[in-house]
Amino acid sequence: MEVRKNYTHAAERTVDELRTIAHAIDMRELSEISLPQIEAVAELVEQFIPAAEARGLIRNGLTRLPQRHAPPTHLNTELYAWLQFLENWWDKAVYGTFFVAPATVLWGYQHILKLAGRQPEEAFPEGYWQFYVNYALREDTARHAHETHGFDTVLKRHDLHLSENDRVTAWVMAAIYSLHSYDQLLHNEWRERVYTGTLRNLTADTPHARRTAALYRHWERERPYRRGPDVIPGQDYATYRRTKFDEFIERTLNILPEEIRRSWVYAVRQAKEQELPLYQKQMSLLTYLDSGVYGETRRPIGLEQAYVGIIHQQRYYLIPACQPDTLKPADVMTVRAQVAAILGQDKPTVPAVDLTHWARAKRAYVPHLRQQIGPANLAELDLLHQSPILLNLDQRPFYLELAELRQAERGTGSHAITIFNTGESFVFDFSHIFFDGTWGAALAEIITNEATAWGVYLNTLPNILPPSAAPRALNIRFSAAELSALQTAPTVTREASAETESINLQNLLALRRIFKLRNDLIQLTVNDLLVLYRAIHAFTYRPDARLVQDLRDLLGDERTRAAAEQALAVLDHTNTANPSSLIPVDASQQTPRDRVHPMTFQVPIHELHLLDLHEQVVSALNHYKQATYDRDEAYQEFDELQRHYLAALAGCGLVFSRAKEIAALGASNSVGTIRLLAHLPVPLQRLLDKIPNRFDVLNDLIKGREVFSNIGMVASNSTLLRFMSAKDDNENKTLAWGVLTDAEGMMRITLRDFRPHVQQLTAVGHAALATRLVQDYLNAYASGLNDYVRDLRRMTMASRETRMVSDVGLLDG
Repeated sequence: MEVRKNYTHAAERTVDELRTIAHAIDMRELSEISLPQIEAVAELVEQFIPAAEARGLIRNGLTRLPQRHAPPTHLNTELYAWLQFLENWWDKAVYGTFFVAPATVLWGYQHILKLAGRQPEEAFPEGYWQFYVNYALREDTARHAHETHGFDTVLKRHDLHLSENDRVTAWVMAAIYSLHSYDQLLHNEWRERVYTGTLRNLTADTPHARRTAALYRHWERERPYRRGPDVIPGQDYATYRRTKFDEFIERTLNILPEEIRRSWVYAVRQAKEQELPLYQKQMSLLTYLDSGVYGETRRPIGLEQAYVGIIHQQRYYLIPACQPDTLKPADVMTVRAQVAAILGQDKPTVPAVDLTHWARAKRAYVPHLRQQIGPANLAELDLLHQSPILLNLDQRPFYLELAELRQAERGTGSHAITIFNTGESFVFDFSHIFFDGTWGAALAEIITNEATAWGVYLNTLPNILPPSAAPRALNIRFSAAELSALQTAPTVTREASAETESINLQNLLALRRIFKLRNDLIQLTVNDLLVLYRAIHAFTYRPDARLVQDLRDLLGDERTRAAAEQALAVLDHTNTANPSSLIPVDASQQTPRDRVHPMTFQVPIHELHLLDLHEQVVSALNHYKQATYDRDEAYQEFDELQRHYLAALAGCGLVFSRAKEIAALGASNSVGTIRLLAHLPVPLQRLLDKIPNRFDVLNDLIKGREVFSNIGMVASNSTLLRFMSAKDDNENKTLAWGVLTDAEGMMRITLRDFRPHVQQLTAVGHAALATRLVQDYLNAYASGLNDYVRDLRRMTMASRETRMVSDVGLLDG
């Protein structure tokens, strides 16, 4: 609470200082940022206040009621002003009726509970995000995926040729050892964050603050994801990583005063006793999801009861994670023989089964679906609850988008991880209830490296296998009635997807260096630029003419007319709204159990006139470049516009930074709204949570219409290739952007499209057209972003004030 209060005071001082500076400096001396820009930025920054209490939450939303549409060019000023007044009046009426009033009542209810000794935080023992994902990210579309290539790359590099049997065995053993060491892996994740965070807090007001402020970030650069050549024989990965971290933190501890070291030891010891066991329980893989009408309940399973599930030729097999009657990991030779028995069956004893309908079924419907399945089949299906990790051996094509690649057998959706094999890579499909994007990426790399180590070991063994019976196979035989119940169950929204690797990351990085040369106030990160251009793209995108014609051709068929009309309406740029994006902000460095703090963000594209300024500056620059007479006058016109534009971009970066700082404190509108649900009956919680979904203005403020998740650049020795983000269960969430930059500096973007026309086109047999639409949208985003960055580079470097250095001139022309 004290941190939030101090932050609020600091933010207010920032706004005051911005205005004081603006009015204190003579306008003739302003060479970097103009008075109107500072006033506009100050007003925008003032809109972002911590939403820790109802008053802050309500004020935050009221000041951020957005101008959601671009000013139309075909309406006169008076008519547009009238329409804008009506839209703002409606937005405020909706906000007051359906948000302010319930929020005020809920705040009063919680205040009464406080007087009775109950705190809102007590309703969220595992943090706000875990509370939220248990009911709002449980559908099949709420799973995210990561792809690694390390296993096959390393084997090829060393010319190792594994049999199919040993290839599978390596991955089964990696899964088994991951289950056995998972508590130690979580221990590492927890202590690395808590140890560095505690040190940062203890040194905050000392001369050592600068050294410890970015300590965790420095560790991220050193953190190993595999055992190195200096590993002690017999040492497992978790122990090796812990040793490396101890060496890392010791270097900092050794230069700190004894008093700080003692305080640090006491603080981390106390945190370990009180918080670590709860964190390990919260994040445990040894649980399955029990679906209810209102959410998921995580049910524990014992390690001695755990299996690794194998999917082969659409049949499910269960390999025990432990040796019989012990808690020791399964013996590799036994597993090798069991895998051989699975792969070598000429006549399988159980039928193939299709569980994809179950995986796509709405989770709230699962209790009803179970009532329609016979007890014998239910008993078999429930055995999957004891398999936290499923390994699908039915090879999937490497070239498929991740969203399509995962549309294969993947259990019933009650487990944590499914791993798919493409022959060249492995794709990890994660439940968001267990994993966020960054932890999923880390574990995918860890398991891949473990499988690689097992593969190298198995390559040294002779191909002599002891005879073994095939492991337990699921004998599921659905009747016609049961199949009908599965096939008619309500399912998640259909999606189309696209991917691109056309972003020129080097140009983006070089642009940031040029910005720094031009003005230190322009602090836009790579992700800021991606989100900024996402908003610009929403207003500038024009679809390929062939796609439009293909849709118009469908208008002539009554069966496809509605789908075509829906798609054409989406493509109509006059209907474009400023996208409201939900951006996950890492909360684990403050408190590991909090995992993620979500924030909704709309680029202030209209408030800062970013579209008009960009067009005007490019036009002025072209005029200056082409001028033959009065070049100084042409330059002065360009220079003045350029200063305004760069000032607007600097302001945009400040707004981005402010929003992220508040989200990191757990004080965003999204978190504040979750907090209001404390101590309410579960049915009422779900009812209130659905209110924003029914009104665009509330949805934009609280939940967003899109997800934009960027897990950043991976470690230099990582083999991660692609990342697909998840979509929460909000039906208004229409697009999910996933961004990953691999170790070679290649940025890849995955876009999942859940807009209504996708479902309609798919239903009438035109799923391929829906895919073409989203691919065109993403391609246009990538090429447009590259052009936008090139324009910014041209206009910034054209300034006579930009100092050049040799390492900047690497941009394409």
